[in-house]
Amino acid sequence: MRKTIQPSVPIPYSLHDMNVVAFDVSGDQMILRTQSGMVQTSGRYRQVDGHLEFFDVRWDFCYVYLLGITGNEGKFSGEKLSFRDFLKRFPVFGFSVMDETYGYNMAKYTGYLKAKGMFCECSIEIYHEGDLVFVDETAYAGMSEVILSHDSEAILYAVPAEVAANLDQYCWDFAANWVWHGPENGKFLHKLPNGQYGAMFGAEDFIDYLNRWAFPESESRQIKALGCCGYELPEAYQHYPRYNF
Repeated sequence: MRKTIQPSVPIPYSLHDMNVVAFDVSGDQMILRTQSGMVQTSGRYRQVDGHLEFFDVRWDFCYVYLLGITGNEGKFSGEKLSFRDFLKRFPVFGFSVMDETYGYNMAKYTGYLKAKGMFCECSIEIYHEGDLVFVDETAYAGMSEVILSHDSEAILYAVPAEVAANLDQYCWDFAANWVWHGPENGKFLHKLPNGQYGAMFGAEDFIDYLNRWAFPESESRQIKALGCCGYELPEAYQHYPRYNF
């Protein structure tokens, strides 16, 4: 007999009990905005200002279900709308999230909708082939965006503004000093066949160093992968500070 465990999908933030007040649509991208941000699900477990960004949304597979309230059990009636038709019908609304599910290219929210004098159970399905990004606006206070890589895909990170303004200096000091002489150098250094030592590290190690040692009060974090190498950056990212380890 073979047993396969289906791992749960961890999320960095939750919208539970948040009131969604807008879906801002631009082409195949969408921003979900709430009245009071979202809740961080790790670390300090705090409520923060923020929103969600959906990329490459496939509108033909996005739906909203409106269900009449009859209690927890029993018969009900309802209506299924395309997401675009829902936004046209209810340009102003409040949607209180009771539960959320994130799966393969799908985000699903269930809760209660209040709009145009109506109050009902509601389920919203958003199908997206691109990234789903949780944007913590509180975390970006005093932070700046940089691009890091290690001969691999370029990644956009948020780091303290001081680091971004002097990125070459901080990265070089990490690579030339901390990796070799820091208290955790054992996990970076490896003995070579010729008896000498070599070091293996990358952008994720640098971010870990910033968070645990250099700037523990300001959490650096990955924003998104850019889908290209550092020397192939799209024009929109050409002016960002960047470093390749």
